[in-house]
Amino acid sequence: MAKERSSAGGDFEGLKKTILILVSHYLPGFKAGGPIRSIAALVEKLDDEFECKIICGDRDLGDKQSLAGEPVGRWYRYGSASVLRIPPGLAGAWMVVRALRQESYDVLYLNGLFERAYAMLPLMCRKARLLPQKPTVLAPRGQLSPGALSLKRKEKSLYIKLSRWLDFYRKIIWHASTSLEEADIRRVMGNLPAIDGAGIQSTNSGEYERGNSGAIAIAKNMHLTSQRAAEPKRRKRAGQLRSVFVSRISPMKNLLGALRMLEGLAGDVSFDIYGPAEDLEYWGKCKKAISMLPPNVRVNYMGMIEHERVGEVFGGHDLFLFPTLSENYGHVICEALSAGCPVLISDQTPWRSLESQGAGWDVPLEDTERFRAILQQCIDAEEEWYDALVARAAAYGNMAASDPVIIEENRNLFRYAASQAQMVPPPTV
Repeated sequence: MAKERSSAGGDFEGLKKTILILVSHYLPGFKAGGPIRSIAALVEKLDDEFECKIICGDRDLGDKQSLAGEPVGRWYRYGSASVLRIPPGLAGAWMVVRALRQESYDVLYLNGLFERAYAMLPLMCRKARLLPQKPTVLAPRGQLSPGALSLKRKEKSLYIKLSRWLDFYRKIIWHASTSLEEADIRRVMGNLPAIDGAGIQSTNSGEYERGNSGAIAIAKNMHLTSQRAAEPKRRKRAGQLRSVFVSRISPMKNLLGALRMLEGLAGDVSFDIYGPAEDLEYWGKCKKAISMLPPNVRVNYMGMIEHERVGEVFGGHDLFLFPTLSENYGHVICEALSAGCPVLISDQTPWRSLESQGAGWDVPLEDTERFRAILQQCIDAEEEWYDALVARAAAYGNMAASDPVIIEENRNLFRYAASQAQMVPPPTV
């Protein structure tokens, strides 16, 4: 995305509604994956109607230094958005609160449930009426899925109970990216009234207006595919498979499970791993599993990869192996498909019935033998069968990435949120 820098405190387009977005990481960062791409797509594709202001961290995921060349502690223009990057710690937390109190905006958009500065703190200040009482949209970003909640279960369970008891979620509009995430939100937060995503008309608006617990709207995540230069068509040879894993190395992404699925395969198999080693203890377990694989399976750790190169990497591989524990969207899956790289993934993502689309496979996590059988099928496949699979994967991925219905769902979500401004009482003095 091209950047323009300028002073940026006030509104740029007087007629536009303003969305103030809080997210822990943003462009040009890339290591945090999906949320960065979702917000970037929202900024780009809704720019004709909404002005976006973004408060985010000053560094990429896991980094100890600020992003090079990006101002910290002051508003500036980055692409189509106004951005305020804040440092970690108490100084950054105070910057968040001050910006939330001083900035002009119509809708507050929080991303993630357990980010201290970007969700917990704003919700606490909102409850204490230290902030303007603006309509608030909260996207859990998959953090309420069973797989996500199984990690650090005690801490997350305690916070959810405490935050519900303190009524942090009064009048919140929950942004579910799929019907699966809607079910996750209901399971944890209760049977909230629904807002119809097609027209954003509440199915029980009276309950929402009177109640304390908010409502749920479904709007699928938008996506921006990376650009890649045209390249010679790769050839698939029977008995060979070039597989790849592109994601953060953490228990949630289940690289260890992927490595165990490579055991017992016949043929020449390579498995390239791209992504930051977010959890070093977990990465140690993965390296041990790599050392125990047979000689016909070659595993290469390729390090981190900038988003601009993701399409190129997928274009050079035959299969994306990604048995993730949970994804509320799975931008990397869309990237793989759009690049013509078929996918073999778990059934814990919104990308389902892939085999019927001829674009890949989604398999229950516990069915390791099914994963291995599909891997062996891909190893043994002849070029003609594989070329047809690649063409279907690319067509399906590109269709999903450019679906105008998804753009309209998101547009309607924020139109609806902005329309609730008159229903929110002013803060007490």
